[in-house]
Amino acid sequence: MNPVLHTIAGMIGRLVANPAKKFWVAAHDYCVTLGALFAAIALRGEPPLPTYTGIGPLAPALIFAATAILVYKACDLYASRWRFASLYDLFGIFKAVSVLTLILLAADYLVAPRLSEAGKLFGGRTLIIYWCVQMILLGGPRVAYRAYRSWRRSVIRNIDPLAAIVIGRASDAESVIRMAEAGLAGPLRIYGILSPTANEIGQAVRGVSVWGSLDHVEAVVQDANERGIVVQRAIIAPDALNEGPVIEDLVGRFRRIGIPAIRLDVAYSTDMTRPAQLHAVIDEDLLIRPLVDVDEAPLRDFVAGKRVIVTGGGGSIGSELVLRSATLGASEVLVIDHSEAALHAILASAELRFQPGTNAVTGRICDVRDRARLGRLMAEFKPDVVFHAAALKHVPHLEREVADAARTNVIGTVNAADAAIAARAAVFVLISTDKATKPASILGGTKRIAELYVQSIDAAPQLVDAEARVTRLVSVRFGNVLGTAGSVVPRFRAQIEAGGPVTVTDPAMVRYFMTKKEATDLLWTAARITEVREPGAHSAVLVLNMGQPVRIDDLARRMIRLAGFDPDKSMKLIYIGKRPGERLAEQLFDEREPQFDLGIRGIVAAESQTVPFPGMQAFIAGLAAAAEEGDDSKVRALIGELVPELRPQSQASVVRLGQARGDVAG
Repeated sequence: MNPVLHTIAGMIGRLVANPAKKFWVAAHDYCVTLGALFAAIALRGEPPLPTYTGIGPLAPALIFAATAILVYKACDLYASRWRFASLYDLFGIFKAVSVLTLILLAADYLVAPRLSEAGKLFGGRTLIIYWCVQMILLGGPRVAYRAYRSWRRSVIRNIDPLAAIVIGRASDAESVIRMAEAGLAGPLRIYGILSPTANEIGQAVRGVSVWGSLDHVEAVVQDANERGIVVQRAIIAPDALNEGPVIEDLVGRFRRIGIPAIRLDVAYSTDMTRPAQLHAVIDEDLLIRPLVDVDEAPLRDFVAGKRVIVTGGGGSIGSELVLRSATLGASEVLVIDHSEAALHAILASAELRFQPGTNAVTGRICDVRDRARLGRLMAEFKPDVVFHAAALKHVPHLEREVADAARTNVIGTVNAADAAIAARAAVFVLISTDKATKPASILGGTKRIAELYVQSIDAAPQLVDAEARVTRLVSVRFGNVLGTAGSVVPRFRAQIEAGGPVTVTDPAMVRYFMTKKEATDLLWTAARITEVREPGAHSAVLVLNMGQPVRIDDLARRMIRLAGFDPDKSMKLIYIGKRPGERLAEQLFDEREPQFDLGIRGIVAAESQTVPFPGMQAFIAGLAAAAEEGDDSKVRALIGELVPELRPQSQASVVRLGQARGDVAG
């Protein structure tokens, strides 16, 4: 089935199914309302209701029960499922039954005396009985059904739940316990809580006691073992992750006694209808500033139905972007990668994550250096958005392989941008790096030239020998993305797992860090902003506001503590010095790039520098020729012409590009 038709069919199915379920719930409530009313009359021990103006009690009771359904809906009784019945639902029942009792009271004192000399219809005792019976008949089945589902999950399915304790304040632990009770946290049973607040010891949350403080980890676990409870998991409550140094030490202590520390992604299941995601507490959770959360609603609206291409889609960033695009609602995502293994891995991941026929993720093997094939693939696919993630990015290697770096990072970008324009994509997004600001390495230099090419095209009103361009182009600079291949975190983790030592380049080295989700959301935000940008508006470079940079030495020490070791004692650190092309600190913007506000929290923009497009074309032609020859020295010299920071010291007096090469500036 066509993916769009499949999505529409699913939406219609949900619209049909949900009202059917709500109808039976409402029918139940209608019947128990009638039952509660007549039960109250029967239990009051007084004569039956009198007949008013020839009308028996049944007709008014039916009308009252119908009115009750409207009251229940207004009190949100149909907003959640019975399997998730909670105190909030019981409070809604309390409000609804109280309102209905007041309605009966008004009828008793205002309406009944006008219709008959018999006076009051119910009386105070009857109304009290009604209130109690109605509360039981509405709340009892809901609580009983939830208990049944819990029993069915643990007994009928024969699931042996893992014994767990929650780390965090009692108020923070409540959401985790609720998830476990509802069966949304997997096969877990919460036995106790460890709180950082000593005066909470002895208190209970939803029947789960606070066993002790964070200083009593080993004693609490030992005491639990003596009582026959073998603690198998320690769940870190979401807000507790903000207690950086305390949680670092705690996670290390749990690892030393062999208990995995996990976190429950409660935000994923705020609607209490989907399973929460369980993750091991890893270094990325505790290494950086509070995350920048981009508003998803505009992104989903923008991404919905889009056809997306991701070059380098098998890499660390590319693969995350592929999955995120499909999650946000892209109709089809085409992965382009030169590595068969990487392409197969991302397609397998997409197949596992998404239902067949929902978000189609397909792939083609292609090197971005192959201009003709890349152009054919884009022309056939007809993308709306193209993300160019394909790149060589390891600084030490590129210092030796200069021509190869230029062929992939510069010529590959030229090929991808030109193909996107020829395919009339709406947006082309170049994924760059903070190393492109005042470059000190070949990686930074090639990425800076790639940025200049994208910016020069975007500033050109019309390409040479081409129809009017519809594609808008933008560059996005990343800091270090946590967990990506070749980044410092996986290297440190591997060294720690090998028993050390942990090698740090320089104790003064600092870097900016961002998560994969922040990176992908920044890319889609850039695409959204760029597509709606006014014609003629200046091309921009977008950067995530990553706060203060992190010292690599501090990062290594924190990771060692998280692993349960002591830096410099049980795990050594060795300083090896900067490698070729590295510098102590990166910059996000050049002084010549004035910054401006986009009105989007957490994202900073700067007006990009541009080189006139005809001159840029001439420069690219010369660089491509030198790169094809494999002449590293010539390629390095050409890069230095456009990137002054990389010129050899002997050429420090060479004038800037616009004066030295009239063919480029023209």
